[in-house]
Amino acid sequence: MSALPCVIHFVTGGGSGATKVALELACGHLKSGHYEPLLVMRRKKVSLPTSMQAQIDAAGLRTAWVDDWPKWTTRRQLAALIAEFKPQIFAAHGFSEHIWGRQAAFAAHVPVVLHIEQNCERYAFWRRWAARPLGARTSATVCVSQGVADHLRPLGLIGPRLEIIHNGADATRYSVGAPPFASRSQDIIMVARFARQKDQPTLIRAAKRLADTGWTGRLLLGGDGKTSHRRACEQLVASLGLTDRVDFLGRVADAAPLYHRCRAAVLATHYEGLPLVLIDYMAAGCAAIGSEVSGVTDIIQPGVNGWMFSKGDDAALADILRRVLGGRPEIEAVVARGRADAPATFSVGRMIGRYESLFAELLKVSPAPK
Repeated sequence: MSALPCVIHFVTGGGSGATKVALELACGHLKSGHYEPLLVMRRKKVSLPTSMQAQIDAAGLRTAWVDDWPKWTTRRQLAALIAEFKPQIFAAHGFSEHIWGRQAAFAAHVPVVLHIEQNCERYAFWRRWAARPLGARTSATVCVSQGVADHLRPLGLIGPRLEIIHNGADATRYSVGAPPFASRSQDIIMVARFARQKDQPTLIRAAKRLADTGWTGRLLLGGDGKTSHRRACEQLVASLGLTDRVDFLGRVADAAPLYHRCRAAVLATHYEGLPLVLIDYMAAGCAAIGSEVSGVTDIIQPGVNGWMFSKGDDAALADILRRVLGGRPEIEAVVARGRADAPATFSVGRMIGRYESLFAELLKVSPAPK
């Protein structure tokens, strides 16, 4: 048994933002030497991205998998891992892993149990019913943005202690080798999965407005997701006569060269938790533009480090894009502030430090395991 406090991070294995955060935390524990981590992932149809598997292998991180369905099997397999690993801390990341994970952790009398909410999820009645009783027993509810906290509060899903800890990103992946803003093309990029949450159609309509007024660049749409949503976007592109101006890139393994090519990077979306892609855009030296929704507002200060437009307003987005693509000195000043803000405010090291401080504090007041 390890002399260090043991922590299980439980998360989806589909390669989502929650997976990324749990992986960074677990690897961070190995580097700090303060905790002994085990990363437990729930099997999904989508495989774990090769970049994440490479990070696991490089760090020598211990991992385990549990089945996705039925849920009693998920809980039974988690119970077996808890009995073997004997964690003092169980961190349940994301929806709906935080429900099944906490149920298993409470049944096993893990001293410290955290609910980490990554997004403004749409809770069906039965999932609210399952989650609400867990809140009172949860050591802390961690929300990745103020917007997520505001979303959870009226649903009655916040426990006795609330912490807001912003997710972190490794800015150096995109800042190294970033060319000057003025040397970049007129191309525009958005990297996001094709899903109901995201709003590629608004960006496509904004691109049409730009093309009609002389814009000569290309629109790059990266990301996988639901085939039906991507097909709808492809049909919209065709109907607007933009087929030869829009590239559907699929899953992007290395986004840095694409970001470095573009002046403008957009996240058009309906809701968010804390969108790390905006931080990546800033670090890469792009003009970062996002919909004015929860999560985005935790990152972008309009006219200071980026730009925002009203959700679904393609005319407003097109107007912002015309200005930033012009590349005047005042635009470059905002881009430069974004490049500075990304590593300073949203670093992986800062995120890990805040979680480890919270763990230490909760362990001091946690009851002894039964």
